[in-house]
Amino acid sequence: MMVPIEDMRCGLIALVGVPNAGKSTLLNAIVGEKVGIISNKPNTTRVTVRGVVTEGNDQMVFMDTPGMNRSSKAFDRRLVQQAAGAAAECDILVILCDGALGDRGLSPEMKQLADAGKARGQKVVVVVTKIDKFKDKAKLLPMLTKLNDWGLDAIVPVTAIKANIDGASLKGSGVDRLLAELSKMLPEGPWLFPPEQVTDMPMPLRLAELTREQAMRQLHQELPYSVGVITSSVEEQEDGSHLIHQQLLVGKEQHKPMVLGNGGQMLKKIGMYSRTEMEKILGTRVRLELHVKVAERWIEREQWLREMGV
Repeated sequence: MMVPIEDMRCGLIALVGVPNAGKSTLLNAIVGEKVGIISNKPNTTRVTVRGVVTEGNDQMVFMDTPGMNRSSKAFDRRLVQQAAGAAAECDILVILCDGALGDRGLSPEMKQLADAGKARGQKVVVVVTKIDKFKDKAKLLPMLTKLNDWGLDAIVPVTAIKANIDGASLKGSGVDRLLAELSKMLPEGPWLFPPEQVTDMPMPLRLAELTREQAMRQLHQELPYSVGVITSSVEEQEDGSHLIHQQLLVGKEQHKPMVLGNGGQMLKKIGMYSRTEMEKILGTRVRLELHVKVAERWIEREQWLREMGV
């Protein structure tokens, strides 16, 4: 049933926090589909990913942002600027704190972020993630006590959220409560997206991110951070399947054999897992062609960064 425009409510909701706080995992759980990539390495998210949830009269547009860190590298500063930009333009600011760290996870920068949001007239919510790490919940009390002094609109603890076999994320305890709290804060206004849409990320970029996710998971040490992925083409075949060509960019010649692996086995492994995720999203059989390209200092070149959505 179509909702009259005058009854619609819609808001931009920014998910911000330090690397590895669980922003992308939470976004996938809320949307019910993988729209943000996940790995156990910090700074996996490089682009601001939007996930859309439409229920009843409400549309919530979540912005998953790169983790905020103190790195002085130009590329990392660019990512932090993305997160700061999303925080400044949103209606509701959701700050994620890693509950596993206890009150050590509440940095002065996070307090400043909350204060800045309130000064802009935004609603400010703190989500405390990973609280299942504590068998003794009393250990969370120092963190919750500090948060109570921040003058927030809501504090919502959530438990573990794990990926299911479809690549989405299962809702942990607290996610439904979070959505209920956010619903109360939505401003009146027309929806920004059709009700069936779950993300505004262009499909070529979304497919590239799936391959980068597997590179982050399969490659070791610092190498994953020097790998970028670009989707060169997506071609629908006569039988309904898709032929996808992608380039994996590395910044140094010595990195290329590491991505290829012995006899090309590492690249095949990345491609196999990535293809499986692509087929879930596209709903068709996928043939994936991966090529490794040496592009020196690609991480500093505007052309490459634009193609990767950074």
